[in-house]
Amino acid sequence: MFMKKFTGISLVFYLWLLFMGQSVTHGYGYAREEDPLINAFRAVVLHGRQNEWSKVAAEVNGINDRISDIHKIFKIDLKPRIGRAIDQQDFQTMANLMANFVFLAIREKFYYNRQEKLEIFIRSRVRLRLAEEYYTALLAGNVRDYDIRHKTALHDNIYNRFVKARDTIGSMGFLGAGAVKPNIVDFETLTKEIETLLLKVFPYFATREADPE
Repeated sequence: MFMKKFTGISLVFYLWLLFMGQSVTHGYGYAREEDPLINAFRAVVLHGRQNEWSKVAAEVNGINDRISDIHKIFKIDLKPRIGRAIDQQDFQTMANLMANFVFLAIREKFYYNRQEKLEIFIRSRVRLRLAEEYYTALLAGNVRDYDIRHKTALHDNIYNRFVKARDTIGSMGFLGAGAVKPNIVDFETLTKEIETLLLKVFPYFATREADPE
C-alpha cells in the first residue's frame, strides 16, 4: 500500500511551514517566497487545514505540469492519489503526498545534473540551489522534529551534504581563468546520501529509480 498513515509526523511540521520566516533572494531568478512549488505546497497545507478543498484543488492544478514531469522521469503518478485525497478531504494523506512530491522534485534536480554530468555550470548550479531550497523551505522542519524525537542529527547531515555538493559543481572562473572542473563522482555520492537520509524520516515516500525514456 503506497500511503501509510504515519502518526509519528508532528503537527509542528505543518505549523512551521505556515509561519516560518520569509528568506533571502538566492540570485537564480526569484526570491524563496515566489517559487511556485513552495507557494503551492504552503497553500495546500493552509487550505487543507481550513477544509477549503476547492482551493486545495486549484493549487494542485497550478502545478500539474510539474507533477507530470515527475511522472515522466520516475514513473510515479501522484495525480490519481492526490485527486482521491482531495475527494475524500483527507488532510493527512494530502500532506504526505505533497511532501513526497517535494522529495521527488529534489530528486529530479539531482537526476538532470547527473545526466548532464555537471557539464553546464549555470544549469547545474541553479538545479542544486533549487533542490536545497525545496529541502530547507519545505522538509527541513520535519527533519528537525524527527531529530528531536529520535535524538539524531539527520538535518545537519543532510544540510552539510548540500553544502559539500555546491563545491562539486566547480567554477567558471573569470573569463576562463581560475576555472574549476566539476566533480560528478562526489556529486553523485553526496546527493544519493541526501536521498537516503531523507527516506529515514519519510519511509512512506514512493521512490522508483529513474528510468529515462
